[in-house]
Amino acid sequence: MDLIITLLGGSSHVLSVCPHDTVSSLKILIQQTLEIPCETQRLVFVNGFSTTLNDDSATLESYGLHSGARVNLLVTTPAIIQVFLKNEKGVSSTYDIKPDETVSQFRSRVEERERVPVSQQRLLHESREMNEGKLSDYNVRANSTIFLNLRLRGG
Repeated sequence: MDLIITLLGGSSHVLSVCPHDTVSSLKILIQQTLEIPCETQRLVFVNGFSTTLNDDSATLESYGLHSGARVNLLVTTPAIIQVFLKNEKGVSSTYDIKPDETVSQFRSRVEERERVPVSQQRLLHESREMNEGKLSDYNVRANSTIFLNLRLRGG
């Protein structure tokens, strides 16, 4: 069946799906086709009243979607969450981050606030050293504690 995906700006895109596909698979298809990350998608089916497609494991037919149905796609920004940074002296600081923030961006913020050069920082979360990638790659979530240790100098 064909669904009409309408963005807030008014542009529409037709996507072919099966009625037995899940909301999650529709979001993945939208990500592949329109390059909008799944975590920023909010889907609303309008058929006289608005129904938010908020259960990613539910099938499209369970929401009453049919061929030609119009689904509004709202793009949301990722929520800002708080994490804690505990230094080698046991002192904690609070940081507001976005889950898609990179480790290097976070290191730069730590250098600015804690006055510890990036080259001397050793960041650990859940016993894993954080070197590259996004904070979410290391399972950093709201109220997580990241430990800041200093690298040993010398040889």
